[in-house]
Amino acid sequence: MTRQTSHLTILFADISKSSNIYELLGDQAAQEIVGQILKRLSDVTVKFDGKVIKTVGDAIISTFPSTGNAIEAAKSMQMAMKDGFFCDGRAVPPVNIHIGIHFGPVVIDNEDIFGDAVNVTARVVDYANPQQIVTTRAAIENLPDDASHFTKYITRITAKNISGEIELFEIIYEDQNTTMVIDCRKLSKAMCSSLYLMSGGQVIVVDTQKPLISVGREDFNDVIIQYSWISRIHAYIESRSGVFMLKDKSTNGTFIYPQDADPVYVHKGEHPLAGKGVIVFGREKENKMDSGLTDTIEYDIR
Repeated sequence: MTRQTSHLTILFADISKSSNIYELLGDQAAQEIVGQILKRLSDVTVKFDGKVIKTVGDAIISTFPSTGNAIEAAKSMQMAMKDGFFCDGRAVPPVNIHIGIHFGPVVIDNEDIFGDAVNVTARVVDYANPQQIVTTRAAIENLPDDASHFTKYITRITAKNISGEIELFEIIYEDQNTTMVIDCRKLSKAMCSSLYLMSGGQVIVVDTQKPLISVGREDFNDVIIQYSWISRIHAYIESRSGVFMLKDKSTNGTFIYPQDADPVYVHKGEHPLAGKGVIVFGREKENKMDSGLTDTIEYDIR
């Protein structure tokens, strides 16, 4: 088969701490369970129009033409593990998987894939914890404009023989989304809450009288930020019955830094605001923010 290069989304799904299964159940029973899990993960891959490249030990390597499909497949894989389909009534210890996703160019040769993108994906899945889906900025930026996945910024890492740093994000899937919605509702103390947005001496209040504002590079926005990394309409901030939501519409995404919670990266999706914090549009917050830049908004819900 002739070698060819293609840009694909790569998914690695690995069984977490599989050695524990072998120790507790013995080789034969453990191999049967691992085989059932890999078969289910392969079936999910095909269901979402992916292609299984190979299984390596207790992991499966797949590719997808669509990053959105790869993420949906990863969510489905995690939810399938919660069903315990591999138990068959047997006393089986908890078994989890961790998943890494990346988008980039690969060399396809004899039904296998090679290249830096494969190495990056292997590094990403190694970073992921059990029950976690971790992806790269490259994968998130390859999603369509109407994608609405909840994401959380994690960190930057390096990979062996790969230049530069890799930004990692967690994909929040179904069970975690449910928790987020419940928490979001608790955040609203009263229907009369107001959101105060402060930037460069300007204060804008989002409340029942002004329930929606836009942020972007063009002059028609409520908050105008004229930098090259800011989209024409970068984001909306909206009051929904006392719950304040940030909806990102941009190319580079939006970072939310709550005062009392972990940072969140929103890209072509939405996320609730709570308490106090800082929003940075189009780039990550630096340790020492340049006071001359006005792409940062402080927020305070009262």
